Amino acid sequence: MSKKAKIIRRTVWGGGLALALGLALWATGESESGAPLAAIAGAFGLLGCYELASMGALRGFRIQTPLLAAGVITLLVSLEAGGLLPSLLEQPIRDNVSPHLALVLLGVPATLALLPRGPSPIPLPIRLVAAAGLSLWVGYAFGCMHHLWSIVGQSAFVCLLILSKIGDIAGYYVGSAIGKSHPFRGISPGKTTAGCVASLLVTIAATVGMQRVGWMAPQADALWAVVVFGAAINVAAQAGDLFESWIKRRSGVKDSGTWFGPSGGVLDLVDSLLFTIPVALIAWPLLTGTG
Repeated sequence: MSKKAKIIRRTVWGGGLALALGLALWATGESESGAPLAAIAGAFGLLGCYELASMGALRGFRIQTPLLAAGVITLLVSLEAGGLLPSLLEQPIRDNVSPHLALVLLGVPATLALLPRGPSPIPLPIRLVAAAGLSLWVGYAFGCMHHLWSIVGQSAFVCLLILSKIGDIAGYYVGSAIGKSHPFRGISPGKTTAGCVASLLVTIAATVGMQRVGWMAPQADALWAVVVFGAAINVAAQAGDLFESWIKRRSGVKDSGTWFGPSGGVLDLVDSLLFTIPVALIAWPLLTGTG
């Protein structure tokens, strides 16, 4: 398949997925509880953990049981947050747990260091810590998605989703058109310096535009705060994409799954969100002047 045909195919699939997401977000906005979003987040968390459990060389880790257990917990927490299950946690406990997202940034690097190369036997403690880190990476973000929606509101939440993906779209097309240098050749060969820069600039510009028209935290008057927020979201999105690419390379697979045709699996579709959701919860007070 030619490069042009691949771009067109990916664009068509991306447009269809964007339409499906738009309908789901519309249904969420029409509901008071945000139940549709909670159900989707829980399902994606479960499917993401399933993909990790069955991803190439990761199968040799024998961590399927804890990963799938983490996926089920993510699903239950999400459904409970959307009012689809009886309450599992007291509200103060949930509110106090969700903001402490530095755990994600600490757990993921630990997983990076522990994933060994080669077929050598893997001790049980390493397997369990690796499973915990991978579960935290996927499950925590989706478990917190409804909580983020309840904090920022429907309009701002949609903006955050757009900001998480718009840089990826800009980077893909700019990199395909003029990208020459490949700074992460060993992790993501297709990512270019031009694409990374375009991703950052487009996301910052989109953040400023959304804030100025009142779609997102209109009470934030300081331009620097808006720019820093947009930059933080983009850096997190690109880091999420690179980390997922790293996991796939260590697992020996091209895509995390085949659920979405040329767009790959669940993790391929939402990789940027797995870091931007935690970062948004941490950085949102900077933009709103609260907390």
